[in-house]
Amino acid sequence: MSTILPSLPLPSPLLLSLPGQDNFVLDDYPLYNLNRTSATYIDEMAKALKQIGMDQTGWRILGILGDHNPSTVTDIARRSVIKMPTLTRMLDRMEKGGLVKRKLWAKDKRIVHIHITAKGRKGLSEAVLVGGNIYERAFDGISQAQVKQLMKTLIKVRENLSRSPYAPKAK
Repeated sequence: MSTILPSLPLPSPLLLSLPGQDNFVLDDYPLYNLNRTSATYIDEMAKALKQIGMDQTGWRILGILGDHNPSTVTDIARRSVIKMPTLTRMLDRMEKGGLVKRKLWAKDKRIVHIHITAKGRKGLSEAVLVGGNIYERAFDGISQAQVKQLMKTLIKVRENLSRSPYAPKAK
């Protein structure tokens, strides 16, 4: 039985095999399915948002501002997982479109706060309806308890991935 990773121990009884092992099945690999699910969601949202003249990046920015208005550019970048150069260009377009407004913070002129405008709130309201329809379709036939467990699992996976691989493992 030859494998590419013959001495690699399985990290969990839930995972039958790892990439490179003889009995590995891609469709049974959780991270592959996580990536496919994310890509499918992003694709479906992009198609639906296009119908109302919005894109994913605008949706994320308006969603963050709807949750916490105003927000700093740095906070929006962190929460939206948008790289700063892309975010800056998008904020330029959104400001020209009247969806957001930039204001320097009075206490520190180096910090820029982004405020959602009335037009931005209207766009967010439309996008929320689109997002709600996608959410309902995504979770059709899935109980609240299953959604809560999924959230706990995703948060734990993200926390695990965020830990430095060089730091000692917490016990």
